[in-house]
Amino acid sequence: MGQKAAIAEREIRFRAADGVTVPAFVAEPQGAAEAPRIVIAPEIFGVSPWIRSVARMLAREGFRAVAPEIFVRDPEPLGSDMQSWMARIGRLDVPRAVAELRSAVDQLQESKAAVIGFCLGGALALLAAAEGGYAACVDCYGRPRWAKNDALHPVNAIDAAKRIPCPVLAVYGRRDEGIPVSDAEAVGAVLPKGSELALYDAGHAFLNDTRPDRYAADQATLAWGKITGFLRRNLLN
Repeated sequence: MGQKAAIAEREIRFRAADGVTVPAFVAEPQGAAEAPRIVIAPEIFGVSPWIRSVARMLAREGFRAVAPEIFVRDPEPLGSDMQSWMARIGRLDVPRAVAELRSAVDQLQESKAAVIGFCLGGALALLAAAEGGYAACVDCYGRPRWAKNDALHPVNAIDAAKRIPCPVLAVYGRRDEGIPVSDAEAVGAVLPKGSELALYDAGHAFLNDTRPDRYAADQATLAWGKITGFLRRNLLN
């Protein structure tokens, strides 16, 4: 991949439409103010140490990465069980989160932009890309449909995917216990021209090397190579 860029990190804050101040983490190549931008839609854990490491990795690849804390309004502490995680998703105002992904990337000097997301963030990435303004989208094991549709979750990711104008890379695990291959293939079937569905011999959240119960090192290495190659083709050319 060639020599990696030296990176700089910073914390920023921006004001959302409702007046709430949203913190975000930025990692970017030093001296590359016009490098392409990537906004990261996080997992249920928000801007975790792992999401920060993803931002740093993208910066070393030559991109300016920003990860906004989309759970800044959530008053409830996050537990360690699935029930707590699903409750947090149920409390998330999805249209607002999608808007704040756009606001976050707009804090960086204008250039080509992409959105990448993981798990919950994968679905948010598809929803964000459907709104336009991105040159590429990477959906990493995002759920195609919400558990229920309501005012906070009005549009399913698979329905939004039908409106996406940019190329999408959809990354899923063949052994994901929550997202069957048939659902991943349904997402892949509605993506625009130039998109790709990439299936790996792994389970859910297999890219996250801070979760030893989930991480699949060999498959993650293959997937990251495909992700960075996809981003280069769509943002650097």
